[in-house]
Amino acid sequence: MICFPQLSTGAVGQFPIEKRRLSRTLVNLIAGGDTVKLADAAASTVEWVLPFEMLSDEEAAALVELHARTEGRFGAFTFLDPMDNLLCWSEKLDESVWERNSLLTITMDVADPSGGTRATRVANTGSGALAIEQIVNGPGWFQYAFSLLIRSDVDQQIALIRSTDTQTQSANFNVGAEWKRVLLSGKFTGTEESVTFGIEVGSGHSVDLFGIQGEAQPSASGYKATLSRSGLYPSARFMDDDLSVTTVGPNQHSCRIRIHARG
Repeated sequence: MICFPQLSTGAVGQFPIEKRRLSRTLVNLIAGGDTVKLADAAASTVEWVLPFEMLSDEEAAALVELHARTEGRFGAFTFLDPMDNLLCWSEKLDESVWERNSLLTITMDVADPSGGTRATRVANTGSGALAIEQIVNGPGWFQYAFSLLIRSDVDQQIALIRSTDTQTQSANFNVGAEWKRVLLSGKFTGTEESVTFGIEVGSGHSVDLFGIQGEAQPSASGYKATLSRSGLYPSARFMDDDLSVTTVGPNQHSCRIRIHARG
């Protein structure tokens, strides 16, 4: 997998990051003078401007290597948006992208911590612990933060799980009647090209979930709700054929990178 690298801090970018979405509307003029307007989904793109300062020799070399490998604008690479959620359908856990045993039941439109009804109740009717999971086709060796808000009518423990084909990280969290934010953060070695995020519920228990989020960084940021599209862009490209890196001191470099992808 050719992917945009993480910095030594575990982040993909440095603030301030500029991001904008470009779209096109098709307008049809019909008999009688009326118009019909439709969004052209195939023409939608997203652009980022990423300024980098105080890069180490290794970090600068990784960016230069990627730019050379893709021959500037010519080749594509996987980009994990540092300003978005890597999980699809963050508030519709009954979508097929969420893998679960049929003994895990999903109830939508549950009261959420912001006063709405966007939370989801997951109940385990089986005889053993069961997990609901989503696979993200991003680099398994990246640093990730997996976070969500959770509560339960009964005091219990739930587990957050992050795994690849060969490695697994999990942590147990105490859950009670009050909404609580939980976070699982870490990174693996290896070369796997996907990572799975999961929530494990004990037998006979149910939990309310809200704000489920995966990010390519060490800590959680503000929640971003997603639908069918997430912050994973497998065919991103540089917008410039030249990459200028300025050296400002020993082991200190700066540059400005522009990226775009179908959005």
